[in-house]
Amino acid sequence: MNLKQPPDLIPDFLGEDRHEFVAKLAYQFWEERGRPCGSPEVDWFRAEQAVYSSLVASGLITQSANDSRNSAEKIYR
Repeated sequence: MNLKQPPDLIPDFLGEDRHEFVAKLAYQFWEERGRPCGSPEVDWFRAEQAVYSSLVASGLITQSANDSRNSAEKIYR
């Protein structure tokens, strides 16, 4: 999955929350990297950033000056 194109925010089932969505996306990113050992935070951070970008692009959340520190808080609201 490419960060230039935001992921579809379509849950697999009714009631799937954003945390579950981020987890699935992080897993996809990990698989794309060849399933390396260690550093799971790389894929998790990339997934959070992709979801955040998609939410901003869709207008569901607004971007602010503190987003680099608070993007995770906005994602999981």
